[in-house]
Amino acid sequence: MKLKSFLFLWLLAGAVLPGLAHPADTVTASIHVQHTGPRAAFTAELPVLTGIPGGRQPFYTYLWDFGDGHFSTEATPTHQYSHPGEYEVTLYTVNNYDDGPRPKRPTRKVKVDSAQTTKLAQVSAAEANFFGTVDQFKLTKNANALPGQDMVVIAGLKTEEKGTVLILTNEKIFGPPGFVYAGQSTYNGETVSPIVLAKDLQSRWAAVPGVTETQSGSPDYGMVEERSFTGNEAAEYFADLYGSYNTVTSYTVDGQSAAQFSLVNLDITPEMLADTNATVTITGIFIPDNGLARVHRLDVPIVTSHDPNRMSLKQSRLSYRKLSKREKLTYKVQFQNDGEGDAKNIRLAIKLPDVVDPSTFELLNLYPKIDSCGDRTGVPCYHHYVKDADTLVFQFSNIALPGSKAADVHDKDSTQGFIRFTVRPRKKLPNRSFRGQTAIYFDKNEPVITNTATGRFRKGFSPLVFAGYQLNEKGRHGPLLGLGLAPIAPYRKLYWQVEVYANAYRETDKETIFEYGDMEYTNPATNRLDGFTYERYDRQMEARFIQLRVVPLHLRYNFNSWVSAGAGALVETSINTRYAENRTYYLFNASSNIEAAVAGPTERLGASRLQVQPFADINIGRTYLGPVLGLRYLYGSRQGHLGHCYAAWRF
Repeated sequence: MKLKSFLFLWLLAGAVLPGLAHPADTVTASIHVQHTGPRAAFTAELPVLTGIPGGRQPFYTYLWDFGDGHFSTEATPTHQYSHPGEYEVTLYTVNNYDDGPRPKRPTRKVKVDSAQTTKLAQVSAAEANFFGTVDQFKLTKNANALPGQDMVVIAGLKTEEKGTVLILTNEKIFGPPGFVYAGQSTYNGETVSPIVLAKDLQSRWAAVPGVTETQSGSPDYGMVEERSFTGNEAAEYFADLYGSYNTVTSYTVDGQSAAQFSLVNLDITPEMLADTNATVTITGIFIPDNGLARVHRLDVPIVTSHDPNRMSLKQSRLSYRKLSKREKLTYKVQFQNDGEGDAKNIRLAIKLPDVVDPSTFELLNLYPKIDSCGDRTGVPCYHHYVKDADTLVFQFSNIALPGSKAADVHDKDSTQGFIRFTVRPRKKLPNRSFRGQTAIYFDKNEPVITNTATGRFRKGFSPLVFAGYQLNEKGRHGPLLGLGLAPIAPYRKLYWQVEVYANAYRETDKETIFEYGDMEYTNPATNRLDGFTYERYDRQMEARFIQLRVVPLHLRYNFNSWVSAGAGALVETSINTRYAENRTYYLFNASSNIEAAVAGPTERLGASRLQVQPFADINIGRTYLGPVLGLRYLYGSRQGHLGHCYAAWRF
């Protein structure tokens, strides 16, 4: 009876539960198409999004590749093809505010006959608004860089000129490559070269008369800079730009009157996690066969999840040596209105790390593009102020940022805003990671809290030089000089230091030796060589030494930015550089004592045996980089107690 009951319940669960629950990850992403005359309507079946508990409503963003060189970012687009044939449609989706995996990329073959075509292919709103303030050449992206996933870079070109497009990825300052080229579309007859050598481009660079530079993130920054080249300036400019990246791919294009787009696929390696919350830059270069070149820089945040509201630091792994000179840090705070109505007032409460001085704030650019309020009221404008010493408040007032859920919004970039700004570190800069975060207030709603933007210092080495003086209870005193090497000192952690240094000292000794002996002596009275017996002599010695010391074991600790202490052991030996003795003999005969002064031995002494001495010291001064004063005590049973006073400089 029990077995029958168990089987009944098991069969019931298998029959009923699948109808009650459909796990989101069991739904396979797919594309559906419906033709109505020349118009093809596309829809997607996607997994149900699972929102983060307590978070905002998740949603998808879309990038449709229609397989003919045209694309759309609408959820349910329509498209008209200009030629019959078979096209492969691809959908790239991004799951925003979602804690699940991104759906697998669906594709579908679409057959189009002559009755389903028009003379001109349909241009989507995303294509029509693609270039914005940029004239002819621009890069954009469908997603931020999430390690372990992929992204698409859209390179748009609007010119009748023939030429070469270079895509530069993996900046050298970020270490291991984070982007892997995974192919691109060739709908416009592009000829792709996956690897490009600088020597193959040098002649092209040298012939470029000038360049137009633009930059964007999400959305367009509106930055345009024009430069003219003379002499070798063009070759130097492009060589520096090319040399700052690890990976360069290229493709050639034939000019055409209509805009042409190439979709470049990039895989994102797990190594990108080391720079999460940093912003990397992908650079595109269009070099025409004749005329001005165009350069576009695309900023791409490295993220752990797709969240449109975020704070990022341009470079999350920093050089302490450079930053200690108060070089600027570049931050970006990005936000998106994901409602149905316009956002009128947006306030950013940016809590900066304590190592940063908010009073050094400089605004680089912003969107929506508005002017400072000044004394004006009731007009679209911005103002900012410092609150509680570490919080920078930046407010957009009287704007109309559309919501992403509004029915008439087709350009998702128009629902996003940002500010980019720089700040400088404070004069006292401890060598430790630092974090910033932003609370974003949309009108009177509860704040959206962004991710934590963390800056970390790269491991580096600090050479040091020092000079000082040695004191010894046995009179062995003299100057010392040395070199050392250590990591740039970490914050509140033990660290190692190695040293090699030398000091010079002088030894003198005077004593009377009582002993009898025979010697030959030139008698000054007779100027003859006589033999005598001496009864004693006075010995006066002078020797000079160089003492070599190697410190293989030295642990240090910084108590704060001004005081540090260390302890360890050193190995030393002494090398005799000069030795001389003078002896005065007292000669003995029956009548009187005769003094006779002669030179003693002058051979150098052999090097002493290696000695190991423990030591402890204390430094006062700039414990991370810069000058310090130090005192060191060395204990040695044979050498006697030693003291070093010295000045050092950490570079």
